[in-house]
Amino acid sequence: MAQLTTYIAQSKDNKLILKSSSGGMFAELAKYVLSQNGIVFGCAMERVENGFDVKHIYIEDEKDLYKLQGSKYVQSNLGDSIKQAKEFLDNGKLVLFSGTPCQIAGLKNFLKQDYDNLITVDLSCEGTPSLKIFNDYIKYLEDNVVHSKIVDFKFRSKKYFGWGHSGFVAIYKDKDKFKKKLIAKQDSSYYSNFLKCCILQERCFSCKYTGIDRLSDITIADAWGVQKEYPDILKKKFKTNKGISLVLINSNKGKNYLEAVKSKFVINEVDVKKMRKYNHPLRHPSIKSKDRDAYMEVYSHGGYNALEQMFRTQNQNKKSSFYDKVKMFTPKFIKTIIRNFYYKNEPADCLLFTMFTYPNYGSLITAYALQKTIEKLGYNTKIIYNGDLFGYNKTFARKWLKTTKKVITVDEYNNLNYVSNTFILGSDNLINYKDSALKNVAQALLNFVNSDKKKLMISGSIGSWDGTTENSKEKEYIKYLLNRFDYISTREEHGKQVFETKFDCQADWINDPVFYLDKKDYIDIANTSKQNYKNKIMQYILYPTDEKQNIVDFCSKKRQKDVIKFEANSYNINRFSDFKNKNVEDWMSAIINSDLIITDSFHCVAFSLMFNKPFICVKNNNNAVRFLSLFKRLGIDILMVETADDIKNFECIYDTEIVNNNIENIKEYALEKIEENLLKPKTEKTENIQMSEYNKRFIYQNIPWYQKNKLFYYSLIRRFISPIKKSILYINEWFDMQKNS
Repeated sequence: MAQLTTYIAQSKDNKLILKSSSGGMFAELAKYVLSQNGIVFGCAMERVENGFDVKHIYIEDEKDLYKLQGSKYVQSNLGDSIKQAKEFLDNGKLVLFSGTPCQIAGLKNFLKQDYDNLITVDLSCEGTPSLKIFNDYIKYLEDNVVHSKIVDFKFRSKKYFGWGHSGFVAIYKDKDKFKKKLIAKQDSSYYSNFLKCCILQERCFSCKYTGIDRLSDITIADAWGVQKEYPDILKKKFKTNKGISLVLINSNKGKNYLEAVKSKFVINEVDVKKMRKYNHPLRHPSIKSKDRDAYMEVYSHGGYNALEQMFRTQNQNKKSSFYDKVKMFTPKFIKTIIRNFYYKNEPADCLLFTMFTYPNYGSLITAYALQKTIEKLGYNTKIIYNGDLFGYNKTFARKWLKTTKKVITVDEYNNLNYVSNTFILGSDNLINYKDSALKNVAQALLNFVNSDKKKLMISGSIGSWDGTTENSKEKEYIKYLLNRFDYISTREEHGKQVFETKFDCQADWINDPVFYLDKKDYIDIANTSKQNYKNKIMQYILYPTDEKQNIVDFCSKKRQKDVIKFEANSYNINRFSDFKNKNVEDWMSAIINSDLIITDSFHCVAFSLMFNKPFICVKNNNNAVRFLSLFKRLGIDILMVETADDIKNFECIYDTEIVNNNIENIKEYALEKIEENLLKPKTEKTENIQMSEYNKRFIYQNIPWYQKNKLFYYSLIRRFISPIKKSILYINEWFDMQKNS
């Protein structure tokens, strides 16, 4: 169902909310249904001979509501509950059925019709461990911690831990008295391993019921992050320590039932895109931990005692880590080095594969635009850091981009599969087989990503490549990689045609990510520049020639304006230099503020059009197709000049209103497609075993340690050479002054 509205809610009933995990939304809905002589189904936990039985039951009386309240971090057995629900529905009873999203899906598949007297409520579920592993944990606590039978167990207790600081409460009988054992989450192997996704069932890592496109009428979650997103509302209306529910209304039926209980709550409408950033099941399934298989192997052979011992050992090692020992008295730059080597990549909703390490302003700003676009949709992202950063690339990346730890070796690439469930190939000339080796194209097509991960191509570019390969085997291989993608879109119409005709892949044409952001996002970057480019001509030539320089000189002389020159690409830049080129902020400021722009850069032309600037598009023989595709989409006809003679009577005049309207159309269409495909569950595809084996030869091999750390050596060389170069410059300036005097 399409998500309609979202609220944060807190019950006004203090007794009821104390027994609830968050804001009491389920309990208030249940009370209303029971008051209408209805039936409420939910998960209950009951002590039996060999542990706890966690199963779905139904209640008809409000006095039994406590059985269904509170979180249960374990798989619930549906038993006959679905059949029982159908019987009540067929008899005209009002039924509320609550459960995990997959349980709601099971209910609806069984019913095969929509009942007006059924309301479904699902939870923001991170995944579930098996009942066996939970009962083994209970047995461990009984034998080694409380030394008695545990008669009741609370997974989250606001009474003892509050809402934001979860912990377990084990209730056991000691002689004739009932006692409580409080277990903080960091001290519980079960809770910690649950949060680290080390004991979840395998199917939970590919759950297709996550996201905000839900099957239920109402979705309930904890309103994590509300303090950051809505501090003023929170301060005025809510009491944080009591717990707050995040409530997604997914249907008109859900909306009607919320209206029926609205008076029972302190409630406020919120933006789901802001709130889902703090609740990953509303974005994607849990990410399988790299250690999960090892944990389950230990458990299968040694039982829960072995799993507990593993947890204790790791906790002790973590507390006495090398970094923790030295961080109190180590200089900051050494801390950074140790941290970079010691810590693993943190999980992210999406990992982006871009060209941000390439010395090119457009490549950097495109990576920024794609990352910011996806984050505005409510997802956290990281760009895969798979190259060397120097000069303005390094400065811009550190300030404006979020990246992974640097990856070089096969193992480092493979380990990215434990960082995210979604991989996105970004824009720019990443899959141009004509200009790049097949192994580079294969890596850009995410050949290192597992088949069970979602793969999206957003505005991918093949340049002027027509799809021709050296042999049929390579063509089959590229087709195999393309068909692993769940969604493909291209920057140029040409790319869409090649994918569809040569590789049988459906593709959208959605243009470059720089168009997906608002002008203000780029103005904010430009405003950090300290340079003044007003009344200047901006020159940005990627592939310099004498003829192109003649064009610049002619314009400078004709307009009597100074030229500010920007350079990029490895053709022009010595990677060991100090990168005296202007930074990205200066480049953006020059586009916005200069009087004329002369460029053979696609992105410079794109920004010139976005800001309605006069520009001269110098023909770029490498990839003219990208310009023609852009001009076609924007509905304009721009001459690409080749010589100074071409511009003697040339004025770059275009209909800015048409351009602005079409840019808005590009943005609207692209955002719709991106959000739609981020929300979609992973498409199940049959893996081509033959091509899968062939793929192994194209995954980068391990790289020697000295090459892996070459960035460190480059840094040392620059730090050593830079003072010498500056000293020579000062000496030369002093001699020049003496000579002139």
